[in-house]
Amino acid sequence: MNLTIIQLGIMHLNDCVDLDQKALNGLWSKSQWEKELTDPKRICLGIIELETKKLLGLSAAWLVIDELQITFIAVHPLYQRKGLGKFLLSDLIKRSKLLKTNYIHLEVKDNNESAKAFYKIMGFKTVGFRSNFYKDGSDALILNKEINNKS
Repeated sequence: MNLTIIQLGIMHLNDCVDLDQKALNGLWSKSQWEKELTDPKRICLGIIELETKKLLGLSAAWLVIDELQITFIAVHPLYQRKGLGKFLLSDLIKRSKLLKTNYIHLEVKDNNESAKAFYKIMGFKTVGFRSNFYKDGSDALILNKEINNKS
């Protein structure tokens, strides 16, 4: 597969809604995606397969002063466990360093063992807990990664 990461914009709205539905059962509404894709303080990245132009993965994050808050990360179910999540998160970490942020934060369902293992491999540490965080009543773990901007 020939893949690239691009900055997503409003022209990708339907693809984002579709991938969200397939990967996470529609975590966000179309209007939420519209806001994510048009707000200049938000970063929306997508993994595109170059030959087909298909969106295979995407992430969204908010830049808040000197921190990056990852609000969404997903890979199409047919392409999971092929390194696309690592490709996407590594790009976000690289961008975070360029933006001179000090931390990256995210939440993950406390029962999502594969995601927790993935984030641990990527250098994230559990720093907190949110009770009843998700719309299905699940709890969330708060994870963060310190960004070393000294090098």
